[in-house]
Amino acid sequence: MHSIGIVGLGHVAAHQVAALAHSGVFNLVAVCDADPERLALWGKGRAAFTEISDLLSLPELDAVVVATPNRLHVDHGVQVLEAGKWLIMEKPLAETQQGFDTIERARESCGGYCTLALHAAFGQEVEWFCRQQVIAGEDTRDIEAFTAQFYDPYFEDGHLQPRALSLGGSWMDSGINALSVVSRVLEPERLVIRDSRLTRVACAACSEVQGTVELDALRATGVSFGSIDTNWTLGRDKKTTTLRVRRSDRKIVLDHSAQQVVISSAAGDKVVFACDNGLPRLTNHYVGVFLDLARQFTAREDNFDHCRALHGLLYEAVDWSA
Repeated sequence: MHSIGIVGLGHVAAHQVAALAHSGVFNLVAVCDADPERLALWGKGRAAFTEISDLLSLPELDAVVVATPNRLHVDHGVQVLEAGKWLIMEKPLAETQQGFDTIERARESCGGYCTLALHAAFGQEVEWFCRQQVIAGEDTRDIEAFTAQFYDPYFEDGHLQPRALSLGGSWMDSGINALSVVSRVLEPERLVIRDSRLTRVACAACSEVQGTVELDALRATGVSFGSIDTNWTLGRDKKTTTLRVRRSDRKIVLDHSAQQVVISSAAGDKVVFACDNGLPRLTNHYVGVFLDLARQFTAREDNFDHCRALHGLLYEAVDWSA
């Protein structure tokens, strides 16, 4: 079994640790965080460090998850690659194209591997949908339109919640999640941005509090139209991706928050899949991430090319709206 470490023990650490134990494909041997309370919580029975360089000096370590604040991704990612470890980076890989290019150069010069932890793409409802070709008579392969709505209640009463300070902004944080889900249905290389509107608030310590991006998917079967909406101002914790197939008035709703797939029509809603494994949503996401990482280890291939395509769209939307 390969050995893995985690750098940055924030709010997703509980799900990452639980997912590693549940999947059984990696052995968590080391953790790193500047906060002694977090180290005390997650470092029991493991090597625990306050400095990333100390963690990276462990010769038995094969892979490192970097889950530090976005602004540290480039620096920490380069250090992991230069240490000869397989890098698993929390999304986004970098906040800018320049930062992304820096990590890409390090990956190439070191001959290393860099996997982006696209956890939303491994939701149970997404995995189930992708295994189907027909749902309730609808051809799931011929998508005419899509709408992704990813909402978090991070901006309230004119103030950004402390838990969101490290996330950049609503589009930077959730846009990559939504794109990763859409890319399970439509090839990201065929997606073209046709409009982008990001809302910035001067008093908010973030890049944007809302982002709406409209896209076309250029496919052999015709153009698919879609939009991605991210928002921190609605007071809602809700994430859904809605798909409409051609020549149908019904919608297929991937309810990421409830881990369900719903067929919606004028006659009402019908649940056609509901996750029943008892695991929290984010834990299920990371189980998928680590199982796929084990596959990548065996094949000696990462998801960097896919990561590049998604980040190209992420940054283009920011530039478009500037």
